[in-house]
Amino acid sequence: MRWAGVLFVVLIVCPPKICTSAEPALGDVGDQSGMVVTGTLEELDLTGMKGMLKTDLGKPIFFQVVKPQLFERLSVGQKVTVQLDHDGRATKVIDMPVPELKQPLPEGK
Repeated sequence: MRWAGVLFVVLIVCPPKICTSAEPALGDVGDQSGMVVTGTLEELDLTGMKGMLKTDLGKPIFFQVVKPQLFERLSVGQKVTVQLDHDGRATKVIDMPVPELKQPLPEGK
């Protein structure tokens, strides 16, 4: 029963939406930049201004699109890094190209 009280206090002080972030917040405590998340772009609706990416751990991260031009060159299934503000709006997007694998050099050359 005591643990239930402790859990209740923790949930009141730190709501799950804020505390379950897989990525650290950026900047100082007073900074309004939010968090940076890397994953695979699973959903993108530029007319509805929303999207979702899935982290490498399988956690879905939903976001609002405020600048559709950031997503114009991206497609679903692509690996991206998105910076979100505290309201869940995507403020920056970086597409992550798949590294090109090169054949090893033959021995003796």
